Amino acid sequence: MGEKMSRRLFVYLIAICGWCANVSAANEAELTAKFDGQRESYVELDTKIVAASKSAMGDFDMTLKMKSGVMAVIEPGDNGVQITQTIDRVAMGFDSSMGASFFDSDLPDEEQSAQWEQILAPQVGMALGINLDAKNNVVSCTGMEALVKKIDEQASENMFWGAERPRYNADRYKVQWHNQALSIFPGKTIKVGESWTAPYIEEAAELKDFRFDCTYTLKSVSVKDGRKLAEIEFAGQISEESKKFEGEGMMPVSNIKLEKATLTGNATIDVDRGELVRREDHAEVAYSGTMGQGESGPPMSTSRKIHREYVVRKVADRRAEKKKNGQVTAEKRRKAEEAEALRRSKFADAKNVDVSTAIRANPLGDDATWPQWGGPHGDFKADSTGLADSWPEGGPKKIWDRELGDGYSSIVSDGKRLYTMYRPIDEEKNKTDEIVVALDPETGATIWEHKYEAPYAEGTEVSFGRGPHSTPLIVGDRLYTVGSMVHLHCFDKNTGEVIWKRDLRKDLNASHMMYGYSASALAHGDTIVLPIGGAGQAVVAFNQSDGEIAWKYQDFGPTHASVFVIKPDGVEQMILFAGAEVVGINPANGELYWRVEHPTQWGANISTPVWGEDGWLFIASAYGMGSRGIKLSTEDGKPVATEKWHNNKMKIHHGNAVRVGNFIYGASGDFGPVFYAAVDIETGEFAWRDREIGKASSMYADGKMLILNEGGMLYLAKVSPSELKILGKMKVSDGRTWTVPTLVGKRLYLRDRNRIMALDLG
Repeated sequence: MGEKMSRRLFVYLIAICGWCANVSAANEAELTAKFDGQRESYVELDTKIVAASKSAMGDFDMTLKMKSGVMAVIEPGDNGVQITQTIDRVAMGFDSSMGASFFDSDLPDEEQSAQWEQILAPQVGMALGINLDAKNNVVSCTGMEALVKKIDEQASENMFWGAERPRYNADRYKVQWHNQALSIFPGKTIKVGESWTAPYIEEAAELKDFRFDCTYTLKSVSVKDGRKLAEIEFAGQISEESKKFEGEGMMPVSNIKLEKATLTGNATIDVDRGELVRREDHAEVAYSGTMGQGESGPPMSTSRKIHREYVVRKVADRRAEKKKNGQVTAEKRRKAEEAEALRRSKFADAKNVDVSTAIRANPLGDDATWPQWGGPHGDFKADSTGLADSWPEGGPKKIWDRELGDGYSSIVSDGKRLYTMYRPIDEEKNKTDEIVVALDPETGATIWEHKYEAPYAEGTEVSFGRGPHSTPLIVGDRLYTVGSMVHLHCFDKNTGEVIWKRDLRKDLNASHMMYGYSASALAHGDTIVLPIGGAGQAVVAFNQSDGEIAWKYQDFGPTHASVFVIKPDGVEQMILFAGAEVVGINPANGELYWRVEHPTQWGANISTPVWGEDGWLFIASAYGMGSRGIKLSTEDGKPVATEKWHNNKMKIHHGNAVRVGNFIYGASGDFGPVFYAAVDIETGEFAWRDREIGKASSMYADGKMLILNEGGMLYLAKVSPSELKILGKMKVSDGRTWTVPTLVGKRLYLRDRNRIMALDLG
């Protein structure tokens, strides 16, 4: 009996001791980050940002979902610890009032965004190192320069990378890593209910980062699956030193006033391992200011909600997930290939007769070989023949190549000279000077140039290009140009002498549309015509002789697109692709004939519409709006327009389209996937889509399409309703090539934002 009582007492005492130990564990925990042994884990960060902005440029809503995952390996270092994080997955989902885009390195299917792919895909497999000293202070970060260099190779001219690149630096990465892995640890024993403080650095897109002072509270300590876990809650207040902001990024913000900034969240720490295994936080930021880099930019306000989840997962679970996603990708690709084959087969018998060639005679005379935006007929077609049907390896012969300067202005020619516009590459002069230049087509040598001051207006955004954007116009012995700050000039094309000039911002309060004026002048009768925008002056006709206003009319807003004149059913009408509609007006006085709505974000209708003698008008835009097929006809001798179809999938951003037969050919895509595509003019249905080329501009001659993509690759291709057949290609530039090529005879003229060149296509 005594022995039994002794055993029971022993068991009871053991239980009491265990209970006491658990009580002790439940009341406090040592919360110190530990890196005291080699280990491997998969660390995943999910972020969701919901943002809304309001400004004079329009309202903008956005939902952004980001996922990043790294394989983290901890190893002893020289005087501390080295942590290597190899990027294993990057994903981006972007849905906004401008449109949608998607990229996921685990799911590289055909619908990926080309812009995000250029930035995110090179990151997979790259390693970043964090080096800690013995006290867990972040000493250095390695690998960031190599990562940036690799992305630069694919995305040096990507407009999103231009904004994101400053955020890819070692100092920022050290802060981000500290936020995720170290900031929550007080480095001492904490009792349940006790609190401590630490800083947390918040990212804010258009703003430079700012600091929250966070208060952390230990809520509980428990044991689960053999792990001692500490549960923590926290809330942050913005620090005093962070209440003064500066704008940065793709669209700078000035005069910032903070309306709201909060941070709340919770986290779990593995106490024995000294490791943060989960963190979830929610931040809200709201502010107002002005857009651009000055006091007088348009007012704007922004609110942003950010939700993040940081989780440490098992490596085996991640590898199983990656294998499953690979199977999903294979199945998606198989189905996409089947759908594309079916689509092409439907159009295999469609005729490709170019009934739209020479819709109208060259309005400026046969001596003007490429006199205006869009070429001889304004439809991006040339009458050239005898072009080579294929190219040798390395491409056609380069005749000359020289430095020019910044700008997207395309090249015009009268056969004797080339004319275009640029700003000096030197950044300081680039802020003031704009230059019109005449070049020798045989050598590229400068014949004459005229420089004038055109400083950027307050609030001008130049991150996508400094201009000029519009194309000169040749009429007889005169050359007409309009610059990015809406300076209109008339020159003697032979000498460069200024015959007359007008500052249209001063004279008519003409808008430069934030990014710089980009519409090109049109010759009609004895006038030149420009879309200006505003009450009573949507379109303005100027006398060619002296620049005086011949007429102005309509109240539509400013636009990036150039006007043009067509003559369906024998009745002339001028087509204006305005910011929210396309309209037909009387080219003699501006009287309105018809209007079809086509609103886009910020009034950004950019691409020149495509028209045909059979009465079909094709318009296309980015920012979620897509394209429309409009049938033009006459009733009682007056033009009318009937919308026949709308397709939000064919989205031409700032490039152009060309009609051959009953099909429209061009690059479709903005911030999502980009395809070179064929669209039936009568139905809006895709005949095919091809992803190799990407975002590009095109021109057509001698039964062949010349396609220049934004990465500097030039293609020679045959297009038909059933296929795109590439006959040759040549790398012509490493810069951004958004300018449409110019063809004069067998000679092709190209430019990027630095250089201009001539190729022999015979």
